[in-house]
Amino acid sequence: MMLTETIEEIDPIPAGPDPGPGPDPTTVFGDSLATIFSDPRVQHGEPGRYVLYKSEELGDFKLRLADPDPSLQNLFSHFVWNAALQASELITTTEFNVAGKKVLEVGAGAGLPGIIAVYCDAEETVISDYPAPEFLSNIQTNLEINLSRSQLARASVAGHKWGQTDDELCTGRAGAFDRIVAADCFWMESQHENLAKSVKALLARDGEFLAIAGFHTGRDKVAGFFDAAERAGLVSVKITEKDVEGVGREWVRDRGQEDPVERKRWLAIGVFKHRDS
Repeated sequence: MMLTETIEEIDPIPAGPDPGPGPDPTTVFGDSLATIFSDPRVQHGEPGRYVLYKSEELGDFKLRLADPDPSLQNLFSHFVWNAALQASELITTTEFNVAGKKVLEVGAGAGLPGIIAVYCDAEETVISDYPAPEFLSNIQTNLEINLSRSQLARASVAGHKWGQTDDELCTGRAGAFDRIVAADCFWMESQHENLAKSVKALLARDGEFLAIAGFHTGRDKVAGFFDAAERAGLVSVKITEKDVEGVGREWVRDRGQEDPVERKRWLAIGVFKHRDS
């Protein structure tokens, strides 16, 4: 199944005989063009709406997207990105094995990879995002929608501002996480050092960090974060590229002038560990 076919936008059916207005014609037209010209969407959903993630192995997951204050919309936590779909697939197939591990998702948005980690037998999963109530309460809602009572006992939500290693998460859980996941968190170059600093502080000595990002904002921004991770004291175990149809290829820092539509089909997938582990 094509990566972008694992998710669809849905809405709860309103009560009463009137189902309300249909889809926005401009959205339908845009989606049709994406299909006709093989221009895959890199983000899915709309603020305050719902998406359905369909896993062949685990079943369906209903996710609400946050509806943040306009001042916070530039964080883009109110979408599900293709990188989150890819991270979820890698966790499900155990290519990034979380069974029996303590897992942290950073910059989580809707929290999909973290929820999948719970289903894949993580010992504990902490799902974190920017410490704004609308983001954190939305993640908690998604936990309650998708997890059983016993699963909820192994999952929690935490606010964390990247680079603030003196906050409750970093001081209380320094070096505690065997697996850390970041999906499409690298488009803000000004936050590369801060994110890498947080990961370095929270990753267990023998832990692994999964860093996934699409190239829709430019290959140089992804490479820039990988460089920041190295400067922070992490080292890459492997870095590859994969497109939305599952075709893999070698990671290359610079492919010259790339077609912007073709570029959107690809993701960089990096696994890092502590340099001195």
